[in-house]
Amino acid sequence: MLLLQCVGFSQSNTIKMRQYAKTDFNADPQFWAACEGNDGTMFFGNNDGVVIFDGEHWQKVILPNNSSVRSLSKDSNGVIYAGGYNEAGTVQKDKNGNYYYTSITHDLQLEGHNIENIWNIRVLGNKTLFRANHEIIITAGKTATHLPATTLFGYSGLVGNSYYVHESNHGILRLDTTGRQLNLIFKSAQYNNEEVAAILPGTTPNSLLVITVQGSVYKADVQTGSMQLLNDIFGNDIHDQVSGVIQQKGGTIYVSTVGSGIITLNANAQIVPNPALLKTSPESVIHGLYNAGDNNIWVLQNNGLTYVDFKSPYTSLFNKASVYDALVHNEQLYLATTQGVYFAAYDAATNTTTSDFKKISGLQGQAWSVQLLQGDVIVSHDSGLFKIIANVAVKIGTASNFWKVTPIKNRESFYLASHYNGIYLLEKQDANWILHDKIIGFNESARDIVAADEPDSYWICHGYQGIFKIHINATYNRVNAVDHFTTNNGLKNSFNVNVTRWQGEVVFTTNTGIYTFNQQLNKFVPHKRLNNILDPTKNTRKLLQQGNRTWFVQDDEAGYFYTSSKSPELFKDLFLNLKGTFNRGMECLVPLPNDKMLFGTTNGLFVYNISQGTASPDIKTIITQVSFSRNQKQELLSLTTVVGRPQPLPNQTDILRFDFAAPKMTHGTQIQYSYILENVDPGWSVWQNIPYKEYTHLRPGTYTFKVKSRNTAGLTGQATYYTFTIVPKWYQTTLAYVLYGVLTVLVVLGIRLLVKRRIRHERKKSEREAERSRKLLELELEQLKLQRDKEEIRRDKIHLEEDVINKSKELANFTMLLVQKKDMFAEITDDLKQLKDHVRNEESRKKLLEIFQKLDRHKIGEEYMEVFDVNFEKVHHNFFEKLKELNPTLTKRELRLCAFVKMNLSNKEISPLLGISLRGIENARYRIRKKLNVAGEDNFAAFLENVGK
Repeated sequence: MLLLQCVGFSQSNTIKMRQYAKTDFNADPQFWAACEGNDGTMFFGNNDGVVIFDGEHWQKVILPNNSSVRSLSKDSNGVIYAGGYNEAGTVQKDKNGNYYYTSITHDLQLEGHNIENIWNIRVLGNKTLFRANHEIIITAGKTATHLPATTLFGYSGLVGNSYYVHESNHGILRLDTTGRQLNLIFKSAQYNNEEVAAILPGTTPNSLLVITVQGSVYKADVQTGSMQLLNDIFGNDIHDQVSGVIQQKGGTIYVSTVGSGIITLNANAQIVPNPALLKTSPESVIHGLYNAGDNNIWVLQNNGLTYVDFKSPYTSLFNKASVYDALVHNEQLYLATTQGVYFAAYDAATNTTTSDFKKISGLQGQAWSVQLLQGDVIVSHDSGLFKIIANVAVKIGTASNFWKVTPIKNRESFYLASHYNGIYLLEKQDANWILHDKIIGFNESARDIVAADEPDSYWICHGYQGIFKIHINATYNRVNAVDHFTTNNGLKNSFNVNVTRWQGEVVFTTNTGIYTFNQQLNKFVPHKRLNNILDPTKNTRKLLQQGNRTWFVQDDEAGYFYTSSKSPELFKDLFLNLKGTFNRGMECLVPLPNDKMLFGTTNGLFVYNISQGTASPDIKTIITQVSFSRNQKQELLSLTTVVGRPQPLPNQTDILRFDFAAPKMTHGTQIQYSYILENVDPGWSVWQNIPYKEYTHLRPGTYTFKVKSRNTAGLTGQATYYTFTIVPKWYQTTLAYVLYGVLTVLVVLGIRLLVKRRIRHERKKSEREAERSRKLLELELEQLKLQRDKEEIRRDKIHLEEDVINKSKELANFTMLLVQKKDMFAEITDDLKQLKDHVRNEESRKKLLEIFQKLDRHKIGEEYMEVFDVNFEKVHHNFFEKLKELNPTLTKRELRLCAFVKMNLSNKEISPLLGISLRGIENARYRIRKKLNVAGEDNFAAFLENVGK
């Protein structure tokens, strides 16, 4: 399929042409006739039969005798008639969406009758008229009337309710109201015996326009029978022939020729001075034209089909390079592209342009912008700044690598020239442009620059380094200050930031929304209104306010909204074909008068007519075929369904496929579809170009498939739906489920009986087990009782042991008291000895002796120390044994000394207990430390404290 873009062809519309080749329709390339069905499906007469096109899919119907189809027509019921060689019939669609042919040669009484080709079919009321070279056959029901020719019928057609036919060397005849006779209206001499190509309604009542094959246009008056030559299409210098004529609503006439393309005439048969359509086509031979229901034209060619779209909202003006900027000035269109600067003539009044763009010499290579400054065309180029004079480039200054030029506010004739590495001052003096030295103090790329609100201040956005705000001195030769802003100043991301003005306010478009700069906070804050209109999660790359519209490029999609609207709606559908084609960061949107817009893309330059709007006519989306495959065999389903009775499908369908189309959608633009299968798909699918959808292995159940359409011109098609049921297998049917239920109930009842029987058995078993368990429990209770008694005995034993220990502790304390008494006895003994020396009386001496005897009888001896040893050992278990394990040579006195030290007794307290002097106690302690390898006196007490633990 070849898509041809054409320039503007009329004052209100642009023209786009789409060619279909043999690889598209898979039939012979020669076409002779065309007809449109009620749903917009196109039928074409071809050498191979009838070729059918619904906008997405092609079908072919072959006549019984394999003849070519030279004529097609539709009656009031939408039945399509086709005429071929000795063959006529109808083309209809079966319930599965396939077209088939039914011959009516029997009704036409053509069996065994050689009439050769049927060249024209027309429907007039309840009559159908079939024209061959030598006769006209008129059918009404089962009746057929044959009107023979005197010489040869060369043309026939309807004008209103009148049927006209041209007979060679005789004239133009009209069928009478009875439908049984042809009456001569105009003699052939009146139009110079030329061959008639078309008869059209004239501009006045009872008048006709007669166009001949030789290119003459006559005005004919039916009442007076007079004819007048109005125009000669070819003139005397062109030898060509007319092959087809159509007249559109509004009176415009299109004349197809054998070698001159398609010529346009106005209602008065005067040639419209526009370029002829298809004149430069590789195969310009045209067999005829057909005016489709959308008032666009199908061109029937010797080598394919061409669809001429007069209503296309856009067209391609240029496709030789990527376009970065465009300018219209003095009826010239200038383009800044990757390959240099191109120009072409441009007529703004009629929007007529030419695709014959020429390149301006000396400007090869990357051009970034083309601007109109003080009446001069200035180009910013990789090679420098240039002024275009009479389409010749004159360089300004010597520097290279410039992005664009920005006017300096309140300084007439002064500009800033944005450079790859800074800014230059540009001045116009009289007719000359002077590039001054570079403004020092700023060396970053200044491609994106906008004047700030403060005087001599500018915002500059760098693609990778964030945002700069520079302040230039009064003489514009130095940058006094540079403020650099990144993510530390409110921006979520400092990459891909662009700056522009919107409603007088400086705004910054980013990957994460649109911002303004708050001077008091010294940070960037989100722009509330713009972020409510344009999704901040998307990348807004371009913002341009023009008139009452604000244009934008967001996530590679172009669109606009009305600036002053309280609840702005985004209009993007019209520009879908541009998605993904913009030059990132250098999007080119150039407004033109009369609601037109230029878009520069990587694919070239497009012009859009915005005033057409996007209102959709009565366009329906249709399902053209439903098929399924099972066991590698494909079958078709009926497209005709009854409400409440879904179309049944067999179980275990491998693949279910829906083919759909929108035949009434304009064929000149790309059609997209969105679909949903209820209970399967979570929602409507994304728009796609593929005109079918497949589902695999759907489970049994009832489903509804819905599909809708749209095209890139902004038209939307009504949704259609198809309801079907996947038939369950016998074991998945309602009866099967009822049987399953009955069986389930029976099984449950059977299980219940078994359970009851089992319960009774288990109950008896449980009773036996319970009796056994009771006896075992009694034995266990006896055991528990014995265990409890044993535990009480153990607790009593523990209590007794604890009591013994307590008693031992008390005995140890008592022993200590005895030790203290021993000291006291020793002191009393010493005192008495001293008293004895001073007593002289014999009786007193005798009395003291008795006292000494009593003290001797009651003195504390070794047996008390033995008692101490036993009780100490009870308190401090195994203390003496542990010490002996450490050193078996320890004596009994040394062990007692260790016990006294462990009890924290001082040497003075230990001395009388062991009967050793203080010096002896110290020596004994020293010897024990040596034996036990204890270093230091302090460590000795701590060591003994841990012994026996």
